[in-house]
Amino acid sequence: MNVKLRVLSAGALFFIGGQTLLAQKKANDTIPQKTKELDEVVVVAYGTQKKQSITGSITTINAKQLQDAQASNAVQSLTGKVGGVQISANSGQPGDPPQVRFRGIGSLSSSNNPLYVVDGVPFNGNINAISNQDIETISFLKDASANALYGSRGANGVVLITTKKAKKGKFAVTFDTKFGVNSRAVKEYEMITDPGTYYETFYNRLVTTGVHNGMTMGNAITNAVNTMIPDWLVYNNYNVADNKIIDPATGRINPNAKLLYNDDWHKNLFKDRTRQEYNINISNSSEKNDTYLSFGYLNDEGYVINSGFSRYTARLNNELRLTDNIKVGVNVNYARSEQKAPVQQASSTQYSNLFSWARNIAPIYPIWARNSNGSFMLDPLSGERIFDFGNATGPMGLARPYGGNLNPYASTLLDMQRNSEDNLSGRAFVSINFLKDFNFTYNLGYDLVSGYYTSYANTIGGDAAGYGGSLTNATTNDYTITNQQLLNWNKTLGKHNISAMIGHETSDFTSKMLAGTKNNIAIPGLPVLNNATKFASLNGYNDLYRVEGFLSRVNYNYDNKYFINASFRRDGSSVFSPDNRWGNFFGFGGAWVATNESFLNGNKILTNLKFKASYGEQGNDNILYPGNVNLNNRGYFGYARNYHADQTQYEVVPDAAGNITIKEVYVGNPDLKWEVSKNFNVGAELSLFNRLNIDVQYFQRSVSDMIYNRPLKPSNGVRFLSENIGDMKNTGVEVSIDGDVIQTEDFKWNLFANITTYKNEVTRLPNSFVSGLFKFQEGSAAYTYYLRQFAGVDKTNGDALWYKDDANGNRVTTNDYTTATLYLSDKTLNPKAYGGFGTSLSYKGINLSANFAFQFGGYMFDSVYQAMLPSGEDNIGQNYHVDVNKTWTPTNTDAQLPALDLSRPNQMAASDLFLIKSDYISLQDASISYDFGKDWLPEGVSGIRFGVYGSNLALWSKRKGMDPRLTRIGASGNNGVSLNNYGVVRSISLGLTVKF
Repeated sequence: MNVKLRVLSAGALFFIGGQTLLAQKKANDTIPQKTKELDEVVVVAYGTQKKQSITGSITTINAKQLQDAQASNAVQSLTGKVGGVQISANSGQPGDPPQVRFRGIGSLSSSNNPLYVVDGVPFNGNINAISNQDIETISFLKDASANALYGSRGANGVVLITTKKAKKGKFAVTFDTKFGVNSRAVKEYEMITDPGTYYETFYNRLVTTGVHNGMTMGNAITNAVNTMIPDWLVYNNYNVADNKIIDPATGRINPNAKLLYNDDWHKNLFKDRTRQEYNINISNSSEKNDTYLSFGYLNDEGYVINSGFSRYTARLNNELRLTDNIKVGVNVNYARSEQKAPVQQASSTQYSNLFSWARNIAPIYPIWARNSNGSFMLDPLSGERIFDFGNATGPMGLARPYGGNLNPYASTLLDMQRNSEDNLSGRAFVSINFLKDFNFTYNLGYDLVSGYYTSYANTIGGDAAGYGGSLTNATTNDYTITNQQLLNWNKTLGKHNISAMIGHETSDFTSKMLAGTKNNIAIPGLPVLNNATKFASLNGYNDLYRVEGFLSRVNYNYDNKYFINASFRRDGSSVFSPDNRWGNFFGFGGAWVATNESFLNGNKILTNLKFKASYGEQGNDNILYPGNVNLNNRGYFGYARNYHADQTQYEVVPDAAGNITIKEVYVGNPDLKWEVSKNFNVGAELSLFNRLNIDVQYFQRSVSDMIYNRPLKPSNGVRFLSENIGDMKNTGVEVSIDGDVIQTEDFKWNLFANITTYKNEVTRLPNSFVSGLFKFQEGSAAYTYYLRQFAGVDKTNGDALWYKDDANGNRVTTNDYTTATLYLSDKTLNPKAYGGFGTSLSYKGINLSANFAFQFGGYMFDSVYQAMLPSGEDNIGQNYHVDVNKTWTPTNTDAQLPALDLSRPNQMAASDLFLIKSDYISLQDASISYDFGKDWLPEGVSGIRFGVYGSNLALWSKRKGMDPRLTRIGASGNNGVSLNNYGVVRSISLGLTVKF
């Protein structure tokens, strides 16, 4: 089969018949390591030459740009490299998926995640199951003209992944390996790390408390010196008496005091670990058969102790040409993965969250129990160090005021949080050409995720020790069967090229889960249910979801100058009631390639000029449960997608005697209908001298009949109702530019940059509502902060002040937090601009590259920082941010921050004081490599590359320790706040690639 290509710009792509065909530049042209907007391509598909066009907005990343990626999934490594698409980490836990947002958010209570399509069929497995080395291209379809054929599932954008196939007429073997070190990428917040400094700080809190309660300064000092250890902190890790730690004359540590111990929680919880990856692929092509076979192994250890991700992969991609008109193919991928995730089921504020614990526990508390001289207490039988769990019955006999009975370091070593999954993904097709201009393709897709999850809590110490330890075993089976039938017609009449396609698609998803928990473990360390004696819970569910679509598309091209396409799709979803089940969605677009006109054809300066416009509508049925809904049967995995939003849902709950009680947990809404995304895109592409490429696009992404889980009054019994409540839009501009600064035979230097700016607005909302930190109302941006406003500090007593409106509407200050007014601010979570920039150069086999990402204009609420400045009696033994030195004390009355004492709990309550810009610039990755010349290669070897690769190398943000990349937007919960998340991982590796 001959393939003839005509490409107007690099990286052209056209999707037809379930297959993705990629066109590269001519062999004597250089494809820079950067993204390219796709353009027109002429493809001989299944023996019939036709011209097709994409008039929408698509960006493609090729295999060469992915070869340096070190993330456990390829999409994670593309932060800042794709215009209009914001890719950020949900966490640094190896194996976790990234957050991907196309041109802002498109929903409030429905999912904002894009659709993943693998080899032409929607993919319902884990992206981390696909080896980076198996990917040929990743394409991001950003507007309705590009992704309308995917209907309801493409409303939030489409990520199209094409896996590798055998190269025509070649036998090749490639071996690739990387070995390196994983470490913590972002430094910790500036916390107090010295025990002496902590004692001095807490002493000052006690003095401030005494003065606030009416003591004289002298009495407050005496009281603080005498009560600090016995009444409050309990632990004394100096060699002096409790009341001798602080010198009352200076308020500083007694100069004669000697520190006996100082255990560093950070250094013990977070340590550098290794990352290793090995891949081999074999491909062979003959006249009738193409075969690609690959195997891979990844062991990505996390820098948090007892965390990591390992994966074995195998892929077979085989295509057989039975006759000149019939071909069949199968593409099967199997992945076995195991994720160790000790932070996974610990919320941001729980003691068991390792990041929360390491930040917030005072540096005076030890990991291991100590004797009176500071030496380690040892187990008399094993000789091992004994952990201190901070309880009065422990070996030290001290009841730690912060997190008593807990030691997350010990628990992380003794406990187990392990997720084992088998991922099987299969794609098969048969393609038949008939009647010269017709092609029929049948695609079958199957995705299976079979998981076994273990959660084990030890018997020695921690949350579960009081009831003899606890263990949970859970199993899931999620499988999706997708069927596509596509009929294509292609015709060329002189300069007229037309193609049409009609098709039908069904997708059936089934999810089954069973989770059981038992307490009172018999044999420590054995994580199976029959090793425990006391029943705690047993839950499960079966989810069923079906979507059916009828689709069509027409493309017209006249003389490679004028392009028109139109598509229509009718989708039905089992999420909605029969009256609202079906929705009609469409897209159309047009383009004019001016440089193919006679007056510009052959122009050596203006080598490409293209104008394009598109509009389309798509539905979204991916409705999420409210983040704080109470569903016992989903408690283990959390509350994600609601597959039956039209139906009232119940749970069977036993009473004390085991009798059946039916509990209503979700109120269904049969009037709920499709949330509709309406996308308009207009833009121009410009190339000068075949070296400078500029792409400018204006977009408007609107959402009508927006779904929101509206809060109900507590008296209703059920707290939320899913409704179509309003409209929203994102309006913005996306600009991408790249240029070959130098391009000679030996030296090539390329620069690229992209930026997306947009503004979000809620355009229709009958009634405003408040959700967490935000108020949603018509005319304002979604996720606009609604908070009390900090008014400063009362210098006379250190009270925090806030603004309020008095009876006459005048703004005055108050020290009563409960009476302060909540104001709608002018600050939102949405960034005003995001993007990336970078460079690549090569000289005689030496290759250098560096890629940056950035974000500007948005705000986040730094709740982690807020918690580091605690006030009141509920946080004794908690550590402080160094900004505690900026708080009011009787001797520092001009301080910027209010007093922190034990009497006033609202001093650091939520207000705009803790809003901070989410701006950042990050060095996402950099590499240096060397391609050995042919003269250096042994016989039988066609290429060797050796390199050093780094990812997540640097971050510049507004506050040390704060990583804006981890802030959620458009998620089911915790939007806009900093969390005690697993921070981003820095990886630096040596790599070797050998081709035979």
